[in-house]
Amino acid sequence: MSKTKDLAQRIVGRTRQAVGEIIGDQNLHDDGKAQAQHGRDEREKPGELNPLKKLKQLT
Repeated sequence: MSKTKDLAQRIVGRTRQAVGEIIGDQNLHDDGKAQAQHGRDEREKPGELNPLKKLKQLT
């Protein structure tokens, strides 16, 4: 995912988590927490491996 999509997913997840807390819906809270975590996990994944990319930059 792109950084923008990851950020959007984290924001939506945190919003769902907060709304779930406010209205007392534990399922919505848990789903939002999982969605926010998924956005963080995607952000921390290493990018596509392309060993020739650095070679092209050096030449």
